[in-house]
Amino acid sequence: MTDLTSKTALITGANAGIGKDVARQLALRPEMARIYLACRNEDRATMAKAELEAATGRRIFDIVVMDVADQGSVRAGLAAIDGSVDALVMNAGVIGPSAMGLTADGVTTGFATNVLGHVVLLEGLLAQGRLGEVAVLAGSEAVRGVPKLRMKGPSFVSTSADELATVIDGSYFAGRKADFNLAFGQAKYIGALWMAYLARQHPDRRFITVSPGNTTGTQAPSDLPLPMRVAAKYVMPALGLAHKLDVGAKRLVDGVTDPTLSSGVFYASAANTLTGPLFNQADFLPDLANPTFQDHANEAIHRYMS
Repeated sequence: MTDLTSKTALITGANAGIGKDVARQLALRPEMARIYLACRNEDRATMAKAELEAATGRRIFDIVVMDVADQGSVRAGLAAIDGSVDALVMNAGVIGPSAMGLTADGVTTGFATNVLGHVVLLEGLLAQGRLGEVAVLAGSEAVRGVPKLRMKGPSFVSTSADELATVIDGSYFAGRKADFNLAFGQAKYIGALWMAYLARQHPDRRFITVSPGNTTGTQAPSDLPLPMRVAAKYVMPALGLAHKLDVGAKRLVDGVTDPTLSSGVFYASAANTLTGPLFNQADFLPDLANPTFQDHANEAIHRYMS
């Protein structure tokens, strides 16, 4: 994108945290002519827009009201967007106990927010021929597990579409206590597989999953139990296990702007780390590069499209 002009970007969850800073960083690039802030709360979006205009000196931000947990809201927001989108950054996400509740579509709120709403959005753009260049999905090191945080990595018996579907509707935890950390990693795992599937179907565009890493200054821990919120805000940064907001946001910006990042790949920190340089996660978790698993993820997701 660095040699092109008049580009348009759309960022979900753009009123705060990583999404807002992605908008700021992209706005500082001269080729960017319009940035859509896709947010579920219009008042917060309006405040974020004013702050971004003040921070960047540019009036290129437009608000799109969109709740990615609601498929109807996503489609309405998509209809309100004028023209094509050169870069889509699917940043909105949630983790915590409340993410285990079900939406009207029978999907966990966590999966709806982290993945399914973005499927509706991105595939809507593709169907209408309105995705210009690149789509970036926010991933997480939770896909391979985070022992330092006592987060188990996803583990499946067959990784069939039926098995992956139990993650989407929450039945994976039927008869036992739900583990919202594991569910978050599972959702991000399925999301990364789906992005790799799309990369195979559309070789003329780029589909990249990038983890922002363990980033401070976000709202991500707000729904976590108090000890985990304290650890995220104070303990982990003090131990060097987290980086600042602009660093995490830049990872997603690099997904948009760095042509050396390959389509279909999930990039995140090195094994057993949460910060630092980006690596292809298939080097640590070969399942991510398995076309059959990618197909199964796509099939499972589309069972819940309304």
